[in-house]
Amino acid sequence: MERDHWNLGAWGGIPVAMHWTVLLSFAWLYLFLGSLLDTAIAATALLLLFVAHEFGHVLVMRRRRVPVERIMLNGLHGRTEATYAGTRDQAWIAWGGVGAQLLILALAYAVWVALGTAQLHQAQALYAPAFLVFTKLNIFLIIIALLPIGPFDGAAAWSLLPMLRASLKRGKQPKKPPRLTEAQRRELEAQSEKTAAELINKVRQKTGEPSEDA
Repeated sequence: MERDHWNLGAWGGIPVAMHWTVLLSFAWLYLFLGSLLDTAIAATALLLLFVAHEFGHVLVMRRRRVPVERIMLNGLHGRTEATYAGTRDQAWIAWGGVGAQLLILALAYAVWVALGTAQLHQAQALYAPAFLVFTKLNIFLIIIALLPIGPFDGAAAWSLLPMLRASLKRGKQPKKPPRLTEAQRRELEAQSEKTAAELINKVRQKTGEPSEDA
């Protein structure tokens, strides 16, 4: 592992390490919330959000058969490293992390709607700090992740758009007819000559001229 990272073991067979800047994120939560209990709940939610983001990358990597090397958790972003990934693979992998965050965002709002106002008021002490992380802070981190500069995911994610446009253009182009073999070409020529001869004979019969077979 790199310097200033703590080894967290292997999760699902993937080595995971955490940089000390993650602790700064937890300290920032305390300054914002002002409660040790709320900070503990929010910090747990934030760590889950970081892990979900990185394993969103892992899911896409495994679907595209890209070997996963390790996961590095940092203060505002993480890094899921691969032994090798092509440009198109890197773009899809970058969107995997944001996709996981968007899923958590949708689930958080679904829980909010399902519980209703009365239940939320009763569970506010437990749910409010986590809801803050899974919604407002989550949206902020999504924006940060999609910045088109390194080391954020946006540096690779936005390159997927021109690739998809190019694929659509290729799909709209007319397909070239298949090339005929020599035997197919001769057969087609013979059929064309026969059809032309029959058409000429019909025209001559209508005009009263003797046909070639007469």
